Amino acid sequence: MKKLLIYSFILSSFLFASQDVLTLDKVKEVAFQATSELNSELKKELKEAKKSGKTKEMTSFCIDESAKLIEKIDKKYGSKVSIKRVSLNNRNEKSKAQENEINILKAFDLIQKSDAYQSKQIVQIVDDNTYKVYSPIEMKSRDCKKCHGLENKVDKDSKKRFSEVYKNNRGYGYKSGEIRGAVVITISK
Repeated sequence: MKKLLIYSFILSSFLFASQDVLTLDKVKEVAFQATSELNSELKKELKEAKKSGKTKEMTSFCIDESAKLIEKIDKKYGSKVSIKRVSLNNRNEKSKAQENEINILKAFDLIQKSDAYQSKQIVQIVDDNTYKVYSPIEMKSRDCKKCHGLENKVDKDSKKRFSEVYKNNRGYGYKSGEIRGAVVITISK
């Protein structure tokens, strides 16, 4: 993990230290690194919360701590990189997809439903100075389904807690292998 942190720091410093052209390869590399770091940290923290043996602890992490973790990693990459998670069926209003993100999320859904190869990244050129790199969030584990699975099978205590915190909770209904949303890395010159 230490190597991952050092590598990401060096990579982000290299990317933005000079005024050279922001190449697509650099954008994809930084986005891959930031996404990998975020996913690794989230997985580690959820695994730690799961040790209690209660879904309640995992739910509490998602509600109270996951946004702080994203913010921490976001700050580490500096002002030219922004990290967030979005979904068409968001639970948290802060995770609602912006208008220019909706079509990419729909594309992930269409690719998944078509049994086609799902790319690890889709790069969107926002303007001459800004790129958005999307990495799909896939339902892979039973733990994910405890909070995001079919609504009638979601852990009841978690469902109640999510309903108390999020007024427009639409984060249910996913099956294994489905795309639940995306990590979006915005990179600008």
